[in-house]
Amino acid sequence: MTPSLRRSACRLRPSAFTKPFVKPCHGFTLVELLVALAIFAVLSGFAYRALDTMLQSREALERESRKWRDVTVFVGRIERDLSAVLARRTAIGASGAPLAPVSSSIDVSSGGVGLAITRSGSPLQEGPLAAPQRVGYRLREGRVERLSWAALDAAPREEPVAVPILSSVQSLAFRFLDAKTNEWRLAWGPTGGGQPVPAAVEMTVVLASGERIVRLVDLPRTP
Repeated sequence: MTPSLRRSACRLRPSAFTKPFVKPCHGFTLVELLVALAIFAVLSGFAYRALDTMLQSREALERESRKWRDVTVFVGRIERDLSAVLARRTAIGASGAPLAPVSSSIDVSSGGVGLAITRSGSPLQEGPLAAPQRVGYRLREGRVERLSWAALDAAPREEPVAVPILSSVQSLAFRFLDAKTNEWRLAWGPTGGGQPVPAAVEMTVVLASGERIVRLVDLPRTP
């Protein structure tokens, strides 16, 4: 073999020391990281807004449920009191004047308009709760209060105990149905026991949120 052919063969023969070409690996670029962070921020914003909306809806639902539960308890309480009216029993107020079994005037030092009744005691209770009671309802500073006197005949200058039973109330009004004339009256029996109890009492409650609740309760008839 001539020297020129030998040199050509050497150029064509792969060398044992040569290695195949391998492309080097690179990491993420700064632009790619910024794009990924931007996408993550947008998705996080959407997720936060959805979670916040869900929490606000749940809070509003709980608030509505609590409001109507309180309304139900209040209506049930006043219905039980009206159903237990003692038509023939007259109470004595703190001023010493006799009070009608059902009255739209509340016997307190500051005066008041609402509902005051003489009701029978609870047969399931003992002590003062089992005796006849004088109770009332009035609206004060956006809350309906239930008033209760220590005894049916109040002591001089005695004030009732007021317990709030319904809040966020805009107005509270009562109407009284006269059994003789079959007409509704806004005032009933301020004092004295001569006036009979009305045939029915209508209560209208307007909540601060705008809802209007009307309840009609028939009263026990005088035998």
